[in-house]
Amino acid sequence: MAITEIAGGTTNIAQSLASLASAGDVMFLVFAGVLVFAMQLGFALLEGGQVREKNVNNVMMKNMTDWMIAGISWLFVGYVLSTSLNLGDLVSWWGNILSASSLSNLDLANWFFGLTFAGAASTIVSGGVAERIKFSSYILIAIVITALIYPIWVHIGPWGAGLLQYADYAGSYVVHGLGGFLALGLVIALGPRAGRFVNGKPVTIAGHNIPMATIGAFVLAIGWYGFNVGSSFAVADISGVVIATTTIAMAGGGIGALLASKNDVLFTANGIVAGLVAICAGTNVVSPIGALVIGLLAGIQLPFMYKLIEKFGVDDVCGVVPVHGTAGILGGVLTGVFGLTALGGLGGVSLLDQVIAAVLTVVFGVTGGYGLGKLVGVFTKGLRVTDNEELVGLDISEHKLPAYPGKQ
Repeated sequence: MAITEIAGGTTNIAQSLASLASAGDVMFLVFAGVLVFAMQLGFALLEGGQVREKNVNNVMMKNMTDWMIAGISWLFVGYVLSTSLNLGDLVSWWGNILSASSLSNLDLANWFFGLTFAGAASTIVSGGVAERIKFSSYILIAIVITALIYPIWVHIGPWGAGLLQYADYAGSYVVHGLGGFLALGLVIALGPRAGRFVNGKPVTIAGHNIPMATIGAFVLAIGWYGFNVGSSFAVADISGVVIATTTIAMAGGGIGALLASKNDVLFTANGIVAGLVAICAGTNVVSPIGALVIGLLAGIQLPFMYKLIEKFGVDDVCGVVPVHGTAGILGGVLTGVFGLTALGGLGGVSLLDQVIAAVLTVVFGVTGGYGLGKLVGVFTKGLRVTDNEELVGLDISEHKLPAYPGKQ
């Protein structure tokens, strides 16, 4: 009898500990997800500061609707497609979300954490196409990205079915590389802003509030700890390496951009973000010194890549291609270098796999973005607002409300 009681007590203790661990993981994912959700605020401020006064409300609207659209898309379609392309699984999920008792707390916490990543992937595009895209066109683009393009890309890669095997712990390729190169394809399809190029030469169109943009970069940096550390998905798997490398790459990105741009404030702020983008892929396997080099190179490439695509007539308003696209690709490839044990990494990475994934990310992103832009343009009778609406500004022409009424 005593032995039975002891056995029963042991079972109860084990069950209680398992329940406690599960509850801890739920709380961890919620907290990390809220930090990533806060990055929407960071994007709004960073992008809002880099556009002209007459287009600030439009940027804010796009950031708000990104989140709302992502929530619905991820609930009905995106979350399932990221893990399975089976129609039966999709139908089963629809049945589950009809009842509050059909899904576990951990299932729903995972859904929420994934949603914040989907929202970020879509929002990256916003900064590139700013100041001349129709709001209706942007809404359709955001729906397709969060419901189909991003989830399918997740499914193909290591976070889903693993049809492509490469190292990407927190999304240098999956989120940022994809978002940055989707933006490039869309920007090409959209064309430059009026007056951005004269006789083939670029003309600077300055943003209206650099302090706002700088604050946005810092908000993004705070949220990034949820992005990277939260990618462990469990309290027991939290990595000190991730915390350290995230921090050091952030510093390296800012320093690299500061030096390469010769003390430009906006490039430095974006360099902080570029360093964070670059470290996502290998944050769990590279050393702090490796993270420093990755961050420095991500920051250094930023002004050069921005000016390079500018020479080709590409009008990327907020520099999302170099900040997210090329920085993400650079970080992913360098994971295949500094993740090697010979260079202080933890191993388990392949440079060849990283290079292949980089090429495919660029091709998938650019062709997908360009094709999406052209297709949406058919449904909305053109991607762009009229010349007069662009001149007046999207705040008035699309939303009938200026961001700064006292200045009108």
